[in-house]
Amino acid sequence: MKQYYFISGLPRSGSTLLSAILKQNLEFYADISSPVESLVQTSIDIITGSENNFTIEDEQRKNLCYGIFDGYYRHIDKPVIFDSSRHWTKKTNFLQALFPYTKIICPVRDIVSILNSFEVILNKNCFHTKRINEKIFSDNIFLRTQEIFEREIIDCHLFLQEGYEINSEMIYFVEYENLCKEPEKTMREVYKFLDKPYYLHDFENVKYSNESFDKVCNQKDLHTVRKRVEYKPPRCILPPDIIKKYRERNMEFWRDTKMNIEYR
Repeated sequence: MKQYYFISGLPRSGSTLLSAILKQNLEFYADISSPVESLVQTSIDIITGSENNFTIEDEQRKNLCYGIFDGYYRHIDKPVIFDSSRHWTKKTNFLQALFPYTKIICPVRDIVSILNSFEVILNKNCFHTKRINEKIFSDNIFLRTQEIFEREIIDCHLFLQEGYEINSEMIYFVEYENLCKEPEKTMREVYKFLDKPYYLHDFENVKYSNESFDKVCNQKDLHTVRKRVEYKPPRCILPPDIIKKYRERNMEFWRDTKMNIEYR
């Protein structure tokens, strides 16, 4: 019987890198994204809006949700599945009810670095419209960073806060910089949190890419991982005013000392 765990964090914060590392474990399956969360939500919405809503018992609803997970991953011959979606942190009660043992790994990064990473990608592909998925962004960097913040970051950030406040014991934050600078130490902490035996990962050979998914997202190299896990300080291309604006928001709640003690 498969076990299900989850990856749900902020964009441009190492979810793809974390999945690529986890995939080295022969017992694990992980990918950069899946439609399971949206399939579950659609199923719940259909049931709730149907004329049979009041005749369907909670146990039946739960079985339908089990069916989505098991059906989607039936072809995967691995005992441990990591499903990835930025929306799982707003469903911690649901996940706990479905899989009482489960945990959520949340890749995070400071907001300025996330915005800068988006800018680097958008400017790198200079022969394409500045867009991700179907979202087209302004050519003005001040407007564009605000649009990226509102469309790509703020909801995920609120989901993280909500999930942590409701079920902090099932959430573990992984800072992108820590994962890159000290991959073995960070991954040992992840395994400890998951209560799984540690696997000796090869951090010199973690190369990963998904060109087909990046084409869907309309951005080349959006989910490309370098072969070697190491920290290379990114060149900051954001204007000082933008850096100041988002640093003053102080949104990195997971760095609070009290919280770190609690979730560790």
